[in-house]
Amino acid sequence: MIHEIAQFIDYLQDKSPQIFTENLELKPGLYAFVRKSDDKLFIPDEQILEVNKDTENSGLYEQFLERVSNTEMINAMKSFNSGPKVYISIGSPFGIALSGKAYKEKPMNKLYDSAEAYFKAARKFVDENNEKHQQWLADMKQFVESEMYDFLEKHVDVNKLNDNYMFYFFLEEPGLEDYKEIQNRFLAQKLFNTEKYNIKGKDGTIYGISDDVSGFNEKKEFLKHHTGPMEVNYRVSEATARKLYQFFRLQQKNKILPNPMPIFVDQNELTKETVTFYNGNNKLGHKEIIEHLLEYNKKILGSERKEVLQNFYLIFFHNGLKGNRIQDLDFVPVFRYKTDDMPKIRGLFQITNKENKKVFSDSNIDNIFEFQNNVLNVAYNGQLIRSTKNGVWLRYFDDMEHKPEYGATEAIVNLFYKYRKALYDYVYKSRTQAITHNMFYDIMATSVLDDIIQDEERNKDYSIKQKLNIWFSFYNYFNQNKKINMVNKTEEIHEKLKHMGNNPQERLEDDAEFAFASGQLIRQILNKSESAERTHALLEPFLQKSDAKMFKLEIARAFETYKHAFTFYRGDKRYAFDHIMSEVMGFEPDEKNIKNLLPFILAGYFAETVFKKESNNEDEQ
Repeated sequence: MIHEIAQFIDYLQDKSPQIFTENLELKPGLYAFVRKSDDKLFIPDEQILEVNKDTENSGLYEQFLERVSNTEMINAMKSFNSGPKVYISIGSPFGIALSGKAYKEKPMNKLYDSAEAYFKAARKFVDENNEKHQQWLADMKQFVESEMYDFLEKHVDVNKLNDNYMFYFFLEEPGLEDYKEIQNRFLAQKLFNTEKYNIKGKDGTIYGISDDVSGFNEKKEFLKHHTGPMEVNYRVSEATARKLYQFFRLQQKNKILPNPMPIFVDQNELTKETVTFYNGNNKLGHKEIIEHLLEYNKKILGSERKEVLQNFYLIFFHNGLKGNRIQDLDFVPVFRYKTDDMPKIRGLFQITNKENKKVFSDSNIDNIFEFQNNVLNVAYNGQLIRSTKNGVWLRYFDDMEHKPEYGATEAIVNLFYKYRKALYDYVYKSRTQAITHNMFYDIMATSVLDDIIQDEERNKDYSIKQKLNIWFSFYNYFNQNKKINMVNKTEEIHEKLKHMGNNPQERLEDDAEFAFASGQLIRQILNKSESAERTHALLEPFLQKSDAKMFKLEIARAFETYKHAFTFYRGDKRYAFDHIMSEVMGFEPDEKNIKNLLPFILAGYFAETVFKKESNNEDEQ
């Protein structure tokens, strides 16, 4: 991966060097070039630029932006003045920067002392044999000591100064290449994580551990890799470390790299096309990028065989994470976009679309991102991915807080941390073995049961039935043994129970029929309640039972509570409820743990009732 990133940066420097300053802006503040004439240092009026939110781009703006971009420090701890933390925004012998907060709060003697330390650090990166650079350092140091604070005193009202307002001063004479030379020399030393693991090659090149891709946890015992075969991982040269720094800067500073980001092996044009498309189309999501690359690949290479994407590293960045800037990194041999083998989501349990009020019909899952959106994200109550005004937000590697009001219940949060890596690997890396039958069962069962428990305001019916439709449609998809077609079995049992109502001689024949019939009975009994708190949450006590006898006893108790609401029939007028109730109470299931029959109990409970003769209650339908 490091090799591919370095190649990509070389490609950009050759083909699109302007990309390294794209999207960068100057911070609000005052920027000035310092001119030297007749041994005098001063700031010409035409070389002063005040930057605010309304400042328009100009030639002077671009000059300052180039110098700021090529003098920025890696962080406060890796700067020319990390101790006092005064002059830490940039580092150059030919320039200096000061924040409004430091200027207001630090006493003058502290500012002078910090400046002395700043230039002492800067001198280490100046070639002793370069007389111009030595002179420019002396000039800049002289300006700071004799002119800069007088200038600030004349131009700045301290009482109105914002803490985040910045002051930047650069010598006018040094060219951009002079600034870059110092920056490259600085980065060559500071981009390695620690000098402890640096080694020198035969040609004098230093090799070390890049700070951008590796972190050490010497002071955090439980984060150390005690069982690792080697003390350190891959060392890189100074030049490669600088290219890695440029790459991550494109992501963090320029914000022009998508997340996740594919880096193609030996196909720099595809990687470049990824960046170009992302930035030229309002920063669309990974789905749109993949679809564009598939079309682009097909168009450029002119082969149906090339309608797939292959051989790329997929990087997931984590902005703001201290130390390691990569949250996940893996190689993808072949990416599967089309999902022709996936089943349709069947409308087994009837629901009405909340927006257009149309009854849900069967829907196809044509590609992996539809599976992510219409299956996984539904199961996770919309917590895996979210659409925002800034695009699609992938939350696979975020922390998830417990916020039931937004769907992040305790059960969903637990599922998130339990399976998020596997789900990400399945969708984004085409690892088809990442999701197993047991895993999918756990996700769907937990999510449905959680909705039942949370149905305190009678607002979970749509969500439950939507998830059941998904669960039953995909019930066998991740099961290589293909034991049961849940959709067909549910429909068959439902038809049989409807027929049993008029045929008292028919019997329940297996555990699935027993569980389905039990669900029908429970729904019918609970519908007799006249309580204002009649919700699906009333189903929970039944589902907590694991023993068949206790399960049937719970049904009998519920019937005892509401028996006054049932019509008693005699002789030939005995009706379906009586017969099915009798069958359920007398049936002895082979399955010892009733919880293993959960799908069929839920299917019976949420299916259309077969007891229509006795009920006009719409809640039963």
